[in-house]
Amino acid sequence: MATAEHTPVDPVPRDKRTQDLQEMLEEVGLTVEYWLLKLQEDLGVTCPQALQHIEEKDLQKLKSQAKYPWEERALEKLLNLAHSNRLSELQKSRIEKRNKKQEQAAQALKELKDLMSQGKQRNTEAVMSKQAELREAMDIPKEYWLPSKTSLKEVIDNMQKQLELTNLELSQRENLPDKDLVSWASGGLALHGIYKTTDQGGLMEKNENLLKVPRDFSLFGPRQGIRMETVEFTSYEEESMFTKKIEKGGFSAIISGKGEGWGGSLEAGFGGSIHSKYKTTRRKHSEHSYLCSTKFSYIPLASCYFAIDQLQLSKAALQELKYIEDLLDKTTGSDRSSLLRHRAKSFFHRFGSHANQGPLHLGGIYWWKAVSEGFHSEQLKEVKQQSAKALDAFISGSFGTPIAKGAGGVNVSGSDSNTTSQNKTSKNLQAEVQFSVAQTGGPPEANGFVQWKAGLIASNQTWFVIDRGLHLVPIWDIILFNHRSDFKYPQGVADYLKACYITMTRRTAHIQDEEELLSDRMKGRAFLEDEKSWKIPTLGELFKKLKISSK
Repeated sequence: MATAEHTPVDPVPRDKRTQDLQEMLEEVGLTVEYWLLKLQEDLGVTCPQALQHIEEKDLQKLKSQAKYPWEERALEKLLNLAHSNRLSELQKSRIEKRNKKQEQAAQALKELKDLMSQGKQRNTEAVMSKQAELREAMDIPKEYWLPSKTSLKEVIDNMQKQLELTNLELSQRENLPDKDLVSWASGGLALHGIYKTTDQGGLMEKNENLLKVPRDFSLFGPRQGIRMETVEFTSYEEESMFTKKIEKGGFSAIISGKGEGWGGSLEAGFGGSIHSKYKTTRRKHSEHSYLCSTKFSYIPLASCYFAIDQLQLSKAALQELKYIEDLLDKTTGSDRSSLLRHRAKSFFHRFGSHANQGPLHLGGIYWWKAVSEGFHSEQLKEVKQQSAKALDAFISGSFGTPIAKGAGGVNVSGSDSNTTSQNKTSKNLQAEVQFSVAQTGGPPEANGFVQWKAGLIASNQTWFVIDRGLHLVPIWDIILFNHRSDFKYPQGVADYLKACYITMTRRTAHIQDEEELLSDRMKGRAFLEDEKSWKIPTLGELFKKLKISSK
């Protein structure tokens, strides 16, 4: 029996794995000899299973080796084929892992109680080891574990409450099919267009769906990882713009500096926003400064990318464009130009000028914030140090003791907790600090981060769009590439929309032919091909870069 248990399973022969990969290449129409070599040499891919771990930067590297535009679409399909069942399996694996960790946490907690009944203290080796097991099972970062001054009884009581909350069934939500989910998340934000302009105004403007859900649509596993980020703001305006850009486009909008891939203003609707009461309590005394220290946990759980041939206009957008075509064809007289310009302008504000291809990510973001006010500008450095310490203590406390929640909306909960403290860092410094937590996505009724994360993983109905990528395609190219048969004069409609767009936004534009449209991945491609950009050392560094580029 021992021999049988330790006998390794025979690996799949290398030639069989290569044959399977060859068949997948043939299925999408790619030349086996050329692309098998590229996969092996550039990415080390020798079997179909390895394709499941291809990230966006890897895909862009492969696309740069394409000889023809159609091969780029075939590479997208190859990746989708490898991921065909990955998301459902991944989601099932996440839930199973979460349930297993809950069982481990319950067992570790029971053993801690036994140690306490034996008179053991927190600083004993056995207790410290069991605490580490409990912390890891509950996914609490080491730096936010309860401080040493907390008694063992308090640790057990607090973790018992957290575990009970995690096991508590939140509002029952069934998981949605992929097509329904992309229409549901953030109010259908993935299908909204973007009005690509240079104007910073109109950021809050909401759009209707420019696109409809593609016929053969499916979500895949995330191409980004879970991360904890820190960023500071020295003005309310900086904080507000950062929040809007995160809500609008996620990390891609922030990393691209002024949002050039989106046209600077990032004008388009978004299906949710983050609100905290401290925004309304901001002091306006000119002699005092402002500091907002923010940490957030960014959790992507699924991704998708709309290939060019998947960009199909929504029924409402198509109907409005046909009306514009009728005006171009029939309207005469002095009012013709004015009426057409009005309809085109209305279309751009209603639906956007560009469609977003992605890569788009769904998931959630949990925020902890500390706002310091009532100090003088020359004290900023000292306040920053104290604010960072106070925020860490607040986060540690929120992991240890669930924070009572107020009523939250369906999309985003408001300020879940507001507490105030007086930090006295010197004789002359007394800064008031207000703490708050907020969430983008996740179950609004969750009480604290631990329960929120468990609920986020349990149901995709709680997912939000947290990143939209940078690949944009103008409406006139979509008409010519996917909707020629829907118009009597497709070229005329495309030309007119392009001309109106140039006049209204003062931006250059041209109509791409099919070769250009398939091979040009917009300005965002250069960014996506830069592996260092995707590593994102810290968001604080990126925010400093953002402030410099905006001056």
